[in-house]
Amino acid sequence: MLGCGDIESAIGVEGYYTPTRGIGGIVKKQPEDFIVSEILEGGLDAKALWFKDPLPVEPTRYTLWILKKRDIETVSAIAELAQTIGTRPSRAKICGIKDRRAVTYQYVALPVARFVEDRGHYASSRWEAWRIGFIDGLNSSRLVANKFDIIIRAAEADSSLLTHFKETVLDSGVPNFFGYQRFGLLRPITHIVGRLIVKGDLRGAVDTFLGFTTEFEPEPVRTARLAFSETGDYGEALKNFPLSLTYERRMLRRLSRLPGDYSGALRSLPLRIRRLFIDAFSSYLFNRALSLTLRDGLHLNEPCIGDLFVRIDRHHRPYGRPLQVTSANLEEVGVRLRRGEVAIVLPTPGYLSWIPRGPRGDALKNVLDQEGVSPRSFRTRLMPEVSSTGMYRPILLRPLSLELERLQDSNIRLYLTLPPSSYATSLLRELMKRSCALAYIGKEHCYA
Repeated sequence: MLGCGDIESAIGVEGYYTPTRGIGGIVKKQPEDFIVSEILEGGLDAKALWFKDPLPVEPTRYTLWILKKRDIETVSAIAELAQTIGTRPSRAKICGIKDRRAVTYQYVALPVARFVEDRGHYASSRWEAWRIGFIDGLNSSRLVANKFDIIIRAAEADSSLLTHFKETVLDSGVPNFFGYQRFGLLRPITHIVGRLIVKGDLRGAVDTFLGFTTEFEPEPVRTARLAFSETGDYGEALKNFPLSLTYERRMLRRLSRLPGDYSGALRSLPLRIRRLFIDAFSSYLFNRALSLTLRDGLHLNEPCIGDLFVRIDRHHRPYGRPLQVTSANLEEVGVRLRRGEVAIVLPTPGYLSWIPRGPRGDALKNVLDQEGVSPRSFRTRLMPEVSSTGMYRPILLRPLSLELERLQDSNIRLYLTLPPSSYATSLLRELMKRSCALAYIGKEHCYA
């Protein structure tokens, strides 16, 4: 059974980069301890715009909303909002998935509703949405940053340690790992399901999604999953699985009607969820490769011959196609790297990925070989709609801003601004250095 100390290695994350002593503590003891706000181009801060007058823009194809949610998955909140307004969840446009156990403010673009009264404000017990104007479209390219307000409780740190950590991180950065929420922390299986889909084992993907459990899940859920793993009976599992397991029950209903239709069972899930499986597997491969390079002593901010690099804008967002570090440009790339003009990248593998040469590329090749896949594997023949071309991700995360403040009762407050697609937990784990990963989602499981 997976233990709390095994979670990081299970998602490919190993070791630390910063030399400072860990301060311990716990994050997300309550959702209000972790507040996230999206910032769009032009400095539009979703939290700052909350409750303000609508933006003065002309009507276009999409209405622009700010969604405030508390302790609910992004996909679930958007599905409820879309249903309330009268459109399909698949037509909603967002910049990215936000933490579940948090209070988050994010933008959502929904098609202009023609047949349902648009009141401009909707709410449920766990989310609230205000229409603030119109927009011609929304995707991750329009996001310039995520702003965080985080409280770490029961930490052990003095002012000098916090100052040293801040200086170290702003100067040298931290590894740009994909965070726990990419994989599922209480049940980190998203990448395992993705691996099985990539390898063409759809039955294995279905059975893993339904049956894999950990000690951290609620007892009724664990019992139902374990019973299914023993019997493999989809009809019986449908009777036993709690109603809260919405996606699992969709798959079970499909398999009860059409035994053996594993592709249909997977396709009963939203396309966004199915793509998350593949993306999570790519993210796992990236994490493992980055962990190997750190273990081998490679510095994040020093280029090696064979590395790939891209230009980055003032928000640390990569753009343009990747270029290769050679003996001719090694010194120049090093200078531009220190100036913050370029970033060393590794692929999150896909069928169009260019695997770099040199030690970092060798690390990724070793991981791919161990997993028994290649970039071509991500052209998924049995489920082509989730095929992935791959992307290039900076290996170094340097905050756009960082402030740390000591509060009463051994609490620490962080004000943090990060580039898009980066995870606050990548920085928090370097600060806290907890071997019990559950501390990053508010669980007082153990004190390791």
